[in-house]
Amino acid sequence: MVILREQQKHTKGINEKLWNDDFWNLPKDLEFEIGIAVDIGTTTVAMTILSLPEKKVIGQISKTNEQTKLGADVMMRIMHTLSGKGDILHEMVITQIEQMAQEGLQNKIDFEIFDSKKVHLAVVGNTTMCHLFLDKSVAGLAGFPFQAAYTGNFSCTGYEIGMKFLKNATVSVLSGIAAHVGSDALAVIGTENLIQKKKVQLAVDLGTNAEIILNQRGSLRVCSTAAGPAFEGKGIQCGIPAKPGAVSGVKISSGNGNIILEYIGGELPKGICGSGLVDAMAEMRKCGVLLADGYLLTEEEAKKQGVHQEICGQLIKRNGQNAFLLYQDERDGREIYLQQSDIRNTQLAKGAIQAGINALLQSGGIRLSDVEEIIVSGVLGSCMRFGNAVKIGLLPDVSRQKVFFVGNAAGRGAARVITDKFFSKEMELLAQQIEHVELAELPEFQKLLLQAMDLKSWL
Repeated sequence: MVILREQQKHTKGINEKLWNDDFWNLPKDLEFEIGIAVDIGTTTVAMTILSLPEKKVIGQISKTNEQTKLGADVMMRIMHTLSGKGDILHEMVITQIEQMAQEGLQNKIDFEIFDSKKVHLAVVGNTTMCHLFLDKSVAGLAGFPFQAAYTGNFSCTGYEIGMKFLKNATVSVLSGIAAHVGSDALAVIGTENLIQKKKVQLAVDLGTNAEIILNQRGSLRVCSTAAGPAFEGKGIQCGIPAKPGAVSGVKISSGNGNIILEYIGGELPKGICGSGLVDAMAEMRKCGVLLADGYLLTEEEAKKQGVHQEICGQLIKRNGQNAFLLYQDERDGREIYLQQSDIRNTQLAKGAIQAGINALLQSGGIRLSDVEEIIVSGVLGSCMRFGNAVKIGLLPDVSRQKVFFVGNAAGRGAARVITDKFFSKEMELLAQQIEHVELAELPEFQKLLLQAMDLKSWL
């Protein structure tokens, strides 16, 4: 039996604790009235809108990056740019940001007298996303030796990069760290204070291009790993972003075969988002239909293993693959299921993150047990169950007290570019002191990646 549980509020509203007085360090002579902070992710664009005179967040919007229409990952977009589609990709992101800004400001300003000169737009993202936003050449990001087209903080007007609605706005792009470790990672470091002299901290910014940060009592090193977009709802047959109708939590009872689906209210279930994907795979492992190597059993194989008959009945074939049926709408027959290729894509994503963490720790000469705090940032990290993330090996099996889920820290870092007059310069100087570890150059990385593919906990 499938039991549905509607979640009225999947994600919390604006957390005022994150925007307390310490966050606001504006100059006395306030030049701007509106701040627009944007985190351009490979898969998702997240925006926060600020009223600067009120020192208040007045809106938050998140949408799928329009550029995904021309490639799910960074390298695909670089290839499209080099083949002559750079202008299209640039126009996509500029147009989307302006449309999101207009949507967020609706009913908050008078558009007839609106002057974008009073707007400060701050942007963070991985290096490729920032280059495409600024219409900079990505040729140096395509192959070794990787090299960005610009370094440090970048400032311009909206007009200079082709904006219309925000043409008079001041645009600030926070400094990146390396060719494939961008300003989003630097924003996480600054916002989460990942340079404490007395601690060993590890941070993982979960996204299509996952950044991993290690602080060894004030000494910082970073790396990035191509996790892919599985946890953001892309590359999964029934995957969707965390929006109304998304299955965000899954529980499967080995005793009676019941499947409990938690879904984001507003619409009936129509797909599964990242947190639901983590839950589903962990629960499938628990009830014995998903093996550690990622193989999904057939109905006949599950029966031979003594799996409850109700659960066996959910094992189906779809698109010529083994699949697990989570939900079927009796009205129109719409289905939500995980198929074998979905599981493989998730294995690749979690394996890349696990291997990246282990490689970074090895490069620093420390063990996981030496780490005192683990910071998990990104939208997925704000809503997934820690225990299930551990069961499939997405996060290490450590004490829960060591792990802190902080939501979109990169987006808050973009906001601090606006709200803290010293933040940008401090981060630009810090970026020059951070050691970048290029995983592709580590001979042991491929071995670590192969070891990280199993869906099981790791220490």
